[in-house]
Amino acid sequence: MRILITLNLILFFSAVVVAQEQTTADSIFLYKQAETNFEPLKWGITQLNSSKIEKVAYFGINYNYQNGHFRQAQQAEKTTIAALKSEGISTIDRFKLYGYFSFSRTWQDSLAFSQKGIEDAFTPYYFISGKAGHFERQQYLGGGLISYNLLKDKLYIGTGIDYSYNSSARSVDPRSLTTTYKIIFSPEISLKLKEHHVGIGFIAGYGDEKVDVGYKNDDFSGSQLYPERISYLNYGYGYLENSTTDFIRRNTFTGLKLNYAGNFSSWNLAGKLNYLISKEDNQFVKERSINDETFGTFQLEGYQGSLILNKKVKEVNHQIAFKATQTNGDDNLVRLKARNYTLTSTDLNLTYSHFKSKINNSNCLWYIKAIYKDFYQKDAAANHTLQYSYLNPQIGTIIYWKNLKNDLISTGVSLGSRLPIAAEVSVPATQVNSFTRGVAYPDYLYWNSKAGELQLRINYTSGRLINKFRTGVSLESTYLRRLEKSTSNLESTFIPGKSYLDLNIALNLYF
Repeated sequence: MRILITLNLILFFSAVVVAQEQTTADSIFLYKQAETNFEPLKWGITQLNSSKIEKVAYFGINYNYQNGHFRQAQQAEKTTIAALKSEGISTIDRFKLYGYFSFSRTWQDSLAFSQKGIEDAFTPYYFISGKAGHFERQQYLGGGLISYNLLKDKLYIGTGIDYSYNSSARSVDPRSLTTTYKIIFSPEISLKLKEHHVGIGFIAGYGDEKVDVGYKNDDFSGSQLYPERISYLNYGYGYLENSTTDFIRRNTFTGLKLNYAGNFSSWNLAGKLNYLISKEDNQFVKERSINDETFGTFQLEGYQGSLILNKKVKEVNHQIAFKATQTNGDDNLVRLKARNYTLTSTDLNLTYSHFKSKINNSNCLWYIKAIYKDFYQKDAAANHTLQYSYLNPQIGTIIYWKNLKNDLISTGVSLGSRLPIAAEVSVPATQVNSFTRGVAYPDYLYWNSKAGELQLRINYTSGRLINKFRTGVSLESTYLRRLEKSTSNLESTFIPGKSYLDLNIALNLYF
């Protein structure tokens, strides 16, 4: 952890030293196409060394507020996040570095049926209870890329490092405390062939998560007088066992990656292919034994491909960004001596943007976007199955203005709609339990609902707010609203409401 913090400090202060010479930092992070082109520089040393950016950085303070009843059952009614973030690139002789660091604190209200340390849609084996409660979370993220030019302008070697630490605490019985740690290394070798950069690397890492659960008031422990406070261990998607036994989750990560950056004809390209296997062993701690007791394993296999293309025709920049992800997971539940939980997830994301430069000191960008998702999960022991798919088309525009004092103002708006393609939940009447009513049925109602989406953004950046630094203030909001009334005969204890708001305010310094 100290090494990662030191790396980020080196990047940060080396960028500050040349701050007076940099005039493009805010442009890189604020213009949508430039921001999209900056993303590949984080993929690996291949894209990092293909870029002409030598020194750039930003430091930001973020406040995020989320509230609404149109949500999933395992999502908090209200969430507040305060965060510090920084990232940047620095070049020192033959070394080129990219680094990032963030710290965030999260407060969540009215979160039920999930006591996960890391909130995701994939991981089984976690505690749940029907009683909604308050959560506090802290998360540290840090890492980056270290690259060395072994043969001048020909051969590069380096590695990526990604570190995360997360703690989560629930303050309502049944209470939980979860701490999660993960570190991943991704060594890579990259070769430059004229206008083409190609690289290959592997991924290796490990992590662990300690999960503790218990009661402050013993009257609630396992009492049928308070059924919503009974603590269950969820082995998959509905297979429950009354439990307050602490356990440890041990993870290993292995994979391969291919990276490319270069030019074909008049197109500039950046692409990557990743293959990652995540394995976890869930173990009860045995105090008088050197070996812990494994009660379940889970393996997640992921394929990811990304491609970004840019082409300039006169005063117009065309950009296409595509991302595809396929995720497959299955477990082995020791007590059943068989596979119990399976999932598959397919995600596609395609964006086209058109940027027209300088019309009366203003620039205009418009874009269209399409998101497709297909998700399936099944718990064999509980006989619970949920499947859904949807299409999310969006259209938007951003206008940028610069005045005579070089202040930058940008405003943007986008409209979208989430259109369900298919949604199905299957639970036999004899298998219905509290998870069915509290999670499976509400999730089906949520994903089977049509929704409209409105996004607004405004940013003001100036070099006059803080001497010698470009300073930006931004406001972004996303409003999601259900477009039709939910009708169902399901015995659901939670019905998704009408709307959900996500609001973000940020103050950034650009170097």
